[in-house]
Amino acid sequence: MNNSAGNLNSSVIDFIRGDRGYVKNIKFYKGECIYIGGGRGSFYFIEKGHVKISTQTEDGRICNIGFYKEGDFFGESGFSGDIISETATALIDCAIKKINFISFLEEIKGKDILYNFMICMSNKIIEYQNAISGFVVFNSEKRLAYTLMRMASEIKNDNVSSIKNKISYQDLSYMIGTTRSRVGYFMNDFIRQGIIKESKDFFLILDRKKIEEYLIE
Repeated sequence: MNNSAGNLNSSVIDFIRGDRGYVKNIKFYKGECIYIGGGRGSFYFIEKGHVKISTQTEDGRICNIGFYKEGDFFGESGFSGDIISETATALIDCAIKKINFISFLEEIKGKDILYNFMICMSNKIIEYQNAISGFVVFNSEKRLAYTLMRMASEIKNDNVSSIKNKISYQDLSYMIGTTRSRVGYFMNDFIRQGIIKESKDFFLILDRKKIEEYLIE
C-alpha cells in the first residue's frame, strides 16, 4: 500500500501501461535531470526509482518542493506547456513513463477513467496545501517529521511504514528550510524517541502513530 497523494488510481496506471504511442518509457540514471523548466505538456509516472522536484528562488537558492517514489506521478504543473521554474532529478536509477497530456486527455474524454484521474489531481492539490500549511505552522523539526511521513510507503501494518530509497540530509535540509547539521541532529533525536529506526533493508522504518502524536504535541 502506498499512502502518497502523488499516487495514480490503479485504473489510470493500468491504462497508461497499455500500448499507447504517446507514452514513452525512459530510463534515467542517478543524478540525471529528467526535465528543466517543468513538464512542458507532459506528466510522468515512476515505474521504479525516486525523484525530487526542485525550484529556484529569485536569489538563487534551491528549494526541494517534492519527493516522489514508485507508483507516483509528477510534472502536472506543466500541463499548459509553458516553461516554469521547476526541475525534476533522479535520486537513484529510475524507470519513468513520459505521457503526453493532450493525447492522454483526448483518449480518456468521456470515459470513467477521466473521473478517476481528476480525483488523483484533487488529492495532489490537497497534498500541496497540507505541505504549505505544515511549513507555516510547524518548526523545522516537525517539518522534517511531517516530510518523512509524506515520503513513507509500503505500510506493513497500521502503524509501521518505510522509506525504501536513501535521501541525503542535504536534500532534506533544502526541503524543510534548515541546515544539514540540524537535520542530522533531528534524525538522531527521532531515533532516540523511537519515531524512526534504521534498517538494512530500507533507508528508514517509521512508526506512523508516534509521528502523528509528535506532530500534535
